[in-house]
This record gives sequence, C-alpha cells and structure tokens, in this order.
Amino acid sequence: MIELFKKLWNKYFVQLRNFVIVGCTVTLLDFVLLRVLTEYLGIWYLASAIIAFILSTIINYILSMRFVFKGREGRDKKEEFAVFAVLNLIGLGLTTLLMWMLVDKAGLYYMLAKVFTSGTVMVWSFFSRKIFLEQKQTD
Repeated sequence: MIELFKKLWNKYFVQLRNFVIVGCTVTLLDFVLLRVLTEYLGIWYLASAIIAFILSTIINYILSMRFVFKGREGRDKKEEFAVFAVLNLIGLGLTTLLMWMLVDKAGLYYMLAKVFTSGTVMVWSFFSRKIFLEQKQTD
C-alpha cells in the first residue's frame, strides 16, 4: 500500500503543485478583478462577479493547459475550452451549495466554510480536468 502511495505521489506531485499554483494565482486575480470592477469602476457587484468569473476562467484555462494538463490530441480548442468552462461552472455550483450548507445549515463561520469548500472543489477540479481534458497516458 505504501509503495502504491509513493508511486502515485511521484507521478502526480509536480502536476498537483502546478495546479495549486495556477489555482491560487487565478483565485487572487478573481478577487482583484471583483474589487476593481466594483470599487473603482462602479460596476454592480453581481455583474462584477460574473465578469471576474468569466475572465478568470479564460486565464485559468490558458494557464492550466499550458502548465498543468496536456490536452487531448485532435481536440478542437473551442471544444476543449467549452469542457473546461462546464467543469468550472460545476465547481461554482459545488462551491455555492457547500457554502450554503456549511454556513446557513451547519452554522460554520463563512471563512472557515470557504477553506473546506475550496479544498473540496480543488479535488473536484483536479480530477475532473484529468478525466475530461487531459491526454490519456500509457504507463
């Protein structure tokens, strides 16, 4: 069992590390865009959130496909982006659901709930992208 764990760790560590770096960078960008659009450009916060989400998704796609995942050969980039966007929307829905459950139903402090939610959605994002976006590798 330990050997299997070591093999998986070695195989996915760099990819997972790059995924976390890209994810943190894009999350920071999302927050900065939200604040700039709302506070400095005077755009309604919900419109700002949508714009920030869309722009962050585009940047996330570019960085993820360059530094984290190897896209499938022969797949059209528009199709690949559409799959990426759908996976992100599912992640957004999962985030919303988990935040609501943990804060409104379980009474957790919202920042603590965000930590648990972010971890769960990170796992979803990593494995769903590996399954639906990445070129299958033969070992």
